[in-house]
Amino acid sequence: FWLKPSQLGSLVSAKGVKTRTGTMEVGMQSAVPPSMDTCKGAFNAIGRLFQACSTGWPLEAESCADHEMHLRRGTFASEVDGIGKQEPMVPKLALEDLADGPYFNIVLYLGVRDLARTDVACRLTRDLNRAHGGPWWAMGCRAFVGLELDNDNVFDPSDDLAVAERHSGTVGAVRKALRVDWKSRYVRFAAEVMMFRTPFSGPEITVVQQADEIAYYCSKLRTDLLDDRSGPGVYLEVEVLANPDNVSLAVVDFEAGGCSSVTFSPDTGAVIRERKIREAPRKVEGTYIQPLSTLTNGQGFEGSMGLYLQGGRLAFFRRHVQRGAEGEPPQVGAWECTGFVTDLSWAEGRRLTPCLAFRDIGAYHLRNTLVGTEPPVSLPDAEMSFKESQWRSLDWDAGEQDAEDMDV
Repeated sequence: FWLKPSQLGSLVSAKGVKTRTGTMEVGMQSAVPPSMDTCKGAFNAIGRLFQACSTGWPLEAESCADHEMHLRRGTFASEVDGIGKQEPMVPKLALEDLADGPYFNIVLYLGVRDLARTDVACRLTRDLNRAHGGPWWAMGCRAFVGLELDNDNVFDPSDDLAVAERHSGTVGAVRKALRVDWKSRYVRFAAEVMMFRTPFSGPEITVVQQADEIAYYCSKLRTDLLDDRSGPGVYLEVEVLANPDNVSLAVVDFEAGGCSSVTFSPDTGAVIRERKIREAPRKVEGTYIQPLSTLTNGQGFEGSMGLYLQGGRLAFFRRHVQRGAEGEPPQVGAWECTGFVTDLSWAEGRRLTPCLAFRDIGAYHLRNTLVGTEPPVSLPDAEMSFKESQWRSLDWDAGEQDAEDMDV
């Protein structure tokens, strides 16, 4: 809607705004405009914005005191048209008069790129967009729900207080107003939720120098904010472009002092739950289930794999890409899903850290491609896709393994 005033003025008529599908009524037929509290809906708001951008308040014809009086009464002075006939003067709006309500109704329909363009239009739109409750705040609350950055908090820290109130029963606690540049916070979250911790940096991994290496994300999943079965979820997706050995996608509960994990192996299609019982000699208790078939027959998996946490349940996804012969394009398979294979009863605390687990060193190439709220394919609305009775035991004791090796 950032057109020249002359262009905007031609769009707005006494009856409405012309669109490709007809005429949009914007409530401008009366000489007196509707008050702010009766301007409801995006269509009326867009019409008022068009009028504001194409005209502006004519304050030079009267004093500010007279102008405020007319606003309170809902009446405006009349003008003489030169031939003795009096015509009511049509009031004209400025862009800042739409700041309380209609402006926010409009910009909530914009995407990230278009919203950023309104930031550079003028200082007023920039300040409105970055304010608490503005479009950058609203967009971040939707995009990063349930995500927490390292050495920081969730996108809107007041969500922590809301959870505390819900669990303690003290609803209505006084909350301190936040002075936050929500656009800068959105930009930071958008970048850092895609990154890995040291020794890796950025959203890509191209080489692994140690066997059994773990690449942790710079963000954590807040299970207490993702426990509503009817609420939103978090979906993470990784693209595997080169895999000389083996790589898996996992979540761990180490942040709260736990020692458990759930791991998805995209090549075998298996999901493994493990809990470390003893560090030295290492002893691990675990169970596993194989909801998807084996794909690669010993070759490293290439394609995409994803993790989805919603309503206190975990599901995993994969899409296999098989390289073609020389000169032929690769064959991209369909998305496959394990379903909701497990709940979070195995985890301690309220934070889970996603990570990638590498079995051996090599020249890998993986990159984070998506952190969102929706998986690539829908899941059935079922209590659980697999029952606990379908999980099989998988225990491992390093001491017993060493004894067996010595016997051999």
